[in-house]
Amino acid sequence: MHDTPLTRRAVLGLAAMAALGVATAVSAQTVCLDMASLPASQKGMRKALGFQETSSDPKKKCATCSFFTAKGAACGTCMLLSGGVVNPTSVCTSWAAKG
Repeated sequence: MHDTPLTRRAVLGLAAMAALGVATAVSAQTVCLDMASLPASQKGMRKALGFQETSSDPKKKCATCSFFTAKGAACGTCMLLSGGVVNPTSVCTSWAAKG
């Protein structure tokens, strides 16, 4: 054991490192699936819907779409993709705001 008292600086440093670890874990979880491993039917539906893995508009993304259902902490499914797995930050041309 250490005889050194726990300082305010040490506590703040530990808190910052913990927050960074959580942020890294969350960003690593946002990869919901390997797009290359999708069946041809899913690839075709995504192409027809203009699916983009990452939305350029923060207001329009799967997480805010009425067709999206969250599954777990990081991923979800899309009704338009027959329940296909999507990243909450993805988007397609059929996006519709949750009402």
